[in-house]
Amino acid sequence: MLKHATNHTQNRCGTFEKHRDLIKIFQKSLKKELAELSNEILNSVWSNKIEQSNIESLGIKDGKQIIAEYLENREYGIAYEHLAYIITECEMELNVEQKNRMDRIADRMNLEPIKFLTNEKGTDFLFACKNLYLASIHPFDVDKRNLNEYKQIVELGKELLAQRGIQSFLGYLMESQYRVSVWASMIAIEYGKPKQDEILNLSGTKTIINSCLECIMQDEINSLSAEIIENKKKWKSKNVPQHRV
Repeated sequence: MLKHATNHTQNRCGTFEKHRDLIKIFQKSLKKELAELSNEILNSVWSNKIEQSNIESLGIKDGKQIIAEYLENREYGIAYEHLAYIITECEMELNVEQKNRMDRIADRMNLEPIKFLTNEKGTDFLFACKNLYLASIHPFDVDKRNLNEYKQIVELGKELLAQRGIQSFLGYLMESQYRVSVWASMIAIEYGKPKQDEILNLSGTKTIINSCLECIMQDEINSLSAEIIENKKKWKSKNVPQHRV
């Protein structure tokens, strides 16, 4: 009887420890997901926008720090709600992936999902860049400018420019994959009509034109053909002849 009771106690302790370990894993993954998502949403573009605005609401300008403190103290629900508060208060548009991640976090904590503004066209632009990259269609592949896929991404970029304004649109300069930043830079200069001395908020020191040109003219990870390199130079001479990079 004593042996049976001891075994029963040991089994209960083992189950408790296993349950406690699962809670730790759950909390750790939740903390990581919230931290990564808040850093992605409250990025340098957002920070510069807040600095230049008149927003004085409590907890917004120092929102990233507040969220980090909540996470450190394992107050994950409050961290989520504060991130949601900043998003809604600043009327920020999330892409579809970001909205889905916010909804999944709310579901994991049994919280009511909050309705956020989404910009599906912004996500479409990212996917279009990826598809063109995989199809080996480069922004400066002049021979392919008449392809429907090429025309569609240019039209989508122009629509986003008109909708967001050039400063917000050039948040795409943060995207290094699939030549997103190159497409955005080319479209911004051709159709965004940037002012000569307008500083890019994302940079804080460089003009929009110079920032875009640096992105366009820099070497890419994959070697480009001599023809595309030459096309870049011709494009620059035609669209911004007075600038040198």
